[in-house]
Amino acid sequence: MRSIVREFFRGLRERDELDAIVPELLTATGYEVISRPQVGPRQFGVDVAAVGPDTDGKRKLFLFVIKQGDLTRSDWDVGPQAVRPSLGELRDAYLDTLAPEHQKLPVVVCITVGGVVLQNVKPVVDGFMRRERTPQIEYRVWTGDTLTGMIVDGALREEVFPPERRKYLRRAAALVEEPESSFQQFARLVHDVEADTGLTPVERVRSIYLALWILLVWGREAGNLEAPYRASEYVMLRGWAQLWPLVNEDRSRKQLASHSLFEVADLYLRIWDELYGAKILKHASSRHALSYSVGSRDSLDINLALFETLGRLAIGGLFRAWLETSAGKPLGFVTEPSAKLVEVAKGVAEMIEANRALYTPVHEDQSIDIILALMLLAIVPETQEVAAHYVAQVARSAMISFRWGEFYPVIEHDYASLIRPADRDDEDVRKELTAASILYPHLALFALAFGESDLVTELGEFQTEYLPHCNFQIWVPNARSEEKLWAGRANGGALGNLKIGNDGKELLSAVEKEVGATSHYDELSAIKLDQLPLFLMACRFYRYPPPPHAWLPIIKERITPAQGWKWTRRRAGSVRKVRLVNLLSTARDALLVRQNAEMQP
Repeated sequence: MRSIVREFFRGLRERDELDAIVPELLTATGYEVISRPQVGPRQFGVDVAAVGPDTDGKRKLFLFVIKQGDLTRSDWDVGPQAVRPSLGELRDAYLDTLAPEHQKLPVVVCITVGGVVLQNVKPVVDGFMRRERTPQIEYRVWTGDTLTGMIVDGALREEVFPPERRKYLRRAAALVEEPESSFQQFARLVHDVEADTGLTPVERVRSIYLALWILLVWGREAGNLEAPYRASEYVMLRGWAQLWPLVNEDRSRKQLASHSLFEVADLYLRIWDELYGAKILKHASSRHALSYSVGSRDSLDINLALFETLGRLAIGGLFRAWLETSAGKPLGFVTEPSAKLVEVAKGVAEMIEANRALYTPVHEDQSIDIILALMLLAIVPETQEVAAHYVAQVARSAMISFRWGEFYPVIEHDYASLIRPADRDDEDVRKELTAASILYPHLALFALAFGESDLVTELGEFQTEYLPHCNFQIWVPNARSEEKLWAGRANGGALGNLKIGNDGKELLSAVEKEVGATSHYDELSAIKLDQLPLFLMACRFYRYPPPPHAWLPIIKERITPAQGWKWTRRRAGSVRKVRLVNLLSTARDALLVRQNAEMQP
């Protein structure tokens, strides 16, 4: 376990990654963190500040100056990010700004590095600490070994991480180049931690968060981030299930549950940026580049992988859109989309145009990824035309495929059935494989939103002539959804027997009526607390079609802008009546600031 954690600290390479870990380690080992790393405001040399008992039992103020990797001679005193100038700012400015309750505490300044202090600079550092030491201020060096001990003997000590859990983590790290096996081991770890009644919910989430960091670094070293990405979504969803009741009721100053959720969300966004923002989007516009990268000659493998990627890209973009949408307003009402949001939406649009397999879904579950992509493309003005084109291409490809009797979307979604399809040209087989559909009604509604009236008519005629046996339906949450959603258990209900008609108005009216008739969606924890991306992530991860409550505001705004805004204001009003936790709004702003900072050179 120590070797795994030690390599984890040495593998941290981004400028703020160690900054994110240290506060969680301190909190887990009994310190009260009073200052965390910030983007923007000057911190006068101090990255993290905490109050807690020292080894002698005395309560002290610990001030951390953090440096990634090994401490070299140039890291010590060359450049604006050097350690020695930060220590000077700490003494000259930071100590004068202490709160009254901390001014009389002994101060411990910790020079913290993820690796080691190299031999050619160690005498210089030791000499500095001896000269600057006073009766009130002492200096220490925390290396990767120090931090490893804090995890193995502290945050993930045997009482929190007994041998069985450590085994799961070791296996997940060792199998990171086999993503499915690695993720299964990590999921077992999460399940085991959740079942531990001896830990508080915050302790459970914090320990899983640290384990996810370890998995990320091992995946990074292996050049394979698939398992860390899947694990990050899983931790987000399970963390929310553990902590949202505490977040909703937390009136304390520390608000530990909210801080833990913020850190988990930030780590998810880091992993998304590293895998999709930095790698996948870069090749999105190259024709068939992502198709070739699947590494299979089988068209089914390519199709499944591309739609999976499409859904993940869309979730990342929708998360960004949520960050830019004012709290309480429906997703998508962004006054001026940022360059980052436009970049992601354009990347999704380019991926669709460059990989035509995305025009031909092979099973109904892929409607989920299509809906999420259309939501994102519809939000950003620069990609709305592509969204309209995509709706038309998917709809017409599905209709043509059905008429030909080959490769049309079916209700089966397990790989064995898809790779060895039955005789789809047989009439009885056709009826069985197309007994229900969520794809066609969603396509019709988005076509209506984009003014594709001819396409709506085509879909209505297709339903009447070819699919009279098919139950066109839309998924909606019910009273049991909150209880079951976050664990991926079956929940919700179907608004079924929908008819597209000649102009789609009957379909739109039926959906609007259903949305206005129930409050189950508004009662979901993620909706009450204005955390829509978490709900959409759960829909994608556990394969629930996003309900109309999430995307109907976007459609209504495109059909009749004035009425659509009035309608969404009414819907949002019921949400705003619920008390939103202040820190979650602050966390939204902090995530946005951090994301914007990562765009800077």
